[in-house]
Order: sequence, then structure tokens, then C-alpha cells
Amino acid sequence: MDKQAKWITEAVEAIAETAVKEDGEYWRGTYTREDDNAVALLKKYMESKGMEVYSDAVGNLFGRITGNRPEVVMTGSHRDTVRRGGKYDGMLGVLTAIEAAASLTEELGKPEKTVEVVAFCEEESSRFPTSYLGSRYLCGEFSERELADLDDDAITLGEAMKRSGYLKEALADKRTDLERFVELHIEQGGVLEREQKQIGIVTAIVGLFCGEVYFKGHQNHAGTTPMYMRKDPMPAAAEFIYRLNQWAMGHQYDLVCTVGKLNIKPGNTNVIADEVMLTFDIRSPKAELIQEAAAMIETLKKELEGDIEISVAVPCDEPPVALDEEGVTIMDLLAQKGNYNYMKITSGAGHDSQVLAQAFPTNMIFVPSVRGISHNEKEFTRAEDIEAGVHFLRDFLQETAWKKLGSDNHEQ
Repeated sequence: MDKQAKWITEAVEAIAETAVKEDGEYWRGTYTREDDNAVALLKKYMESKGMEVYSDAVGNLFGRITGNRPEVVMTGSHRDTVRRGGKYDGMLGVLTAIEAAASLTEELGKPEKTVEVVAFCEEESSRFPTSYLGSRYLCGEFSERELADLDDDAITLGEAMKRSGYLKEALADKRTDLERFVELHIEQGGVLEREQKQIGIVTAIVGLFCGEVYFKGHQNHAGTTPMYMRKDPMPAAAEFIYRLNQWAMGHQYDLVCTVGKLNIKPGNTNVIADEVMLTFDIRSPKAELIQEAAAMIETLKKELEGDIEISVAVPCDEPPVALDEEGVTIMDLLAQKGNYNYMKITSGAGHDSQVLAQAFPTNMIFVPSVRGISHNEKEFTRAEDIEAGVHFLRDFLQETAWKKLGSDNHEQ
């Protein structure tokens, strides 16, 4: 393991300590004490490596290396985690970006274009019902109305931001100086490991259609209410899950569909439920299947309504996104030139890059996830794969941010 990979692996462990809550749960929700502690440590890392550090109105953290030109090449990932998640998702991309940019500056001096490392806030939507908040803000896609969103403790998004020291200035418009974004991330799947590859050049990111379905019935006594007099939302919810899964199995090679959360109120064994809430998460690289998924949800709603009231909320409807072709070509040539063990791959998970790619040239680099495990405390990426990842990111940044205009491009 070289010194760059060593610094990253040690920093991963140190940052992970900030995500352990008092009750032992591993979770770094955005605008929490755990997040504030992580931001403080990331600032320390960035400053120690000579970066100019600042935050924007919503809490994205940046480390800036001013170049000869004002155009910005940005790299990084998100800093939040899901509940009981792992230490590599998102944060590995942030720490690798810090080390790659800093070590290039140390070796090559001032970049030709300005380089910024970013640690995005609230990518996972594990605290508030909104995803990709930080990246959407950079794209001018964040709405002030979202500041009224509530977490499980009825704290508004705006209040949480202010508690962490943000929202001190007015919300800004889309960034106009951003020329390119690149994100290193763990694969969160098992393809690279199965194919024995250390680097994945991501060509596209799947579309994502996710939301919540509410089934409203009538709470009553389980023993004294005859079956024919009930307004029980549970059978409708069960049929919804079954039929949605059957539809998904008909497209099993082109999409995935998950019902990952089920809340039953009041949730007692001797009480007919008053309300059932379930979540759905549907992903596909094919835009037509994302559209078909939306139609299927609406069909099930209409067919299962009767005595039961059904409502649907869709906070995330993201189309599949192709990543920047020029960037993919550069990566392909760099991988060949550097004799990297690599392959091209499609991302089955959503990322900040998915949002940014709709506004700026964007690319992604994957490194393997051991046994394909992610969103789990057993999430792990080997040091040798981290080493390959940081070197490949360095190569890409050198090509896109350090190379002077007019010099030969993409030499083999």
C-alpha cells in the first residue's frame, strides 16, 4: 500500500468514528451532531493539505485549489450515510478526492484549471424526504419550499440547516463556473469483484422512480368486527406488494424493484390497522421502463381503491443518465495507458453524479465492493483497490485540470 492509499484508509477509519451515535447505531444523518463532527474533521484534512475551505448556504463543504484559470474541475462525493450503513459509501470518494488533488498539487504545482473537492450533504435522504439535496443545489434545482420538509421528529429542513450553522446567506442560483465533475465511488454491487477488475468506468446511471403509498382504512377491534364490515388496509397493501413484484419479475433482467419499508398504524395484534404506509424503489437503465413503472403504480392505485383510500407520493423520479462521452473516452485511454485492470459498467445505484450529469459534463469511477455488500456495516473495499482508485482519479484530474490548453490530449 502506498502513502496515498494509506492516508485514505486511515482517514476512512477516523471519519467513521463520527458516525457512531450514543446508542451505538451507525448513522451520519445530514445536519446532525455526527455530521457536524465529520465536517469539522474534513475541514481539518482539507486545510492541512493547503486547500481554501468554505461551505455554501445548504452545507456542501468545499476544498479549493485555485488554478491559473477560473473554470472549475470538481471531484468528491457525499458525506451522509443511511441508517446502519457502511463507512465507504460516499466518504471514500470524498477522501480519495482530497488526497488525489492535494498530492497532484504537491507534485505538479498549481493546476491549470481551478480544482474543488466537495463533500455533498443529504444525498441519501435518510433524514429528510429529499435526495441529492447538495448536488441539486449546485444545479439550481433546489426549491426554497423544501425548507419546510419535516424529519421524523417534526424538525424542518430549514431549522436543521440553521442549527448546523448554514442558511446564513440567500440561496444561490446554478453554478456557472463548473466545467466538469468526476466522482469516485464504491460500486455497491458485485460485478467488479466477480470479473476481477479494480476499476469500473461508469458509462450510465439507472433511472430511479421511488415513493410512498398510503392505504387508509378504519381502525377497529380485531375480535368484534366481522370480516364483511371491515375497512382493513392490510389486504390492499399486501396485494399491491404482490402485484408490483409480479410485474417487476416480468422485467427482471432490465429493472429492480424493492419494497423496503412497511409501517402499520397503530401496529397492535388485536387492532385492525388504521393506515399502512409502504415504500417502493424501482430502478432501470431503460427510460421506457421507468415510465411503465409510474403507470403501473397508478394502475394498482385505481384497481385497489374502494373502501380503502390510497394516495401516492413520489419524491424521486429521475431518468436514466448517460455520463459524459468525452470523459469516458479519456478514462478508457488512461486505463489502457496505465495498464489498469478495468471494465466499463452501468451504475445500478443513484448518485449525485446522476443529477450533475444533467447540467455539467460528469463522469464516475467505481472501485470494488467486497461481496457486493453496501448500505450495510459490513461494507468494505480493499486497500489495493483504493490504491488503484486514487491513482486512476489522479490520472483523470491531471488530464482534465493540470494539462495546459493546447497540449496533446489523450496520448496513448
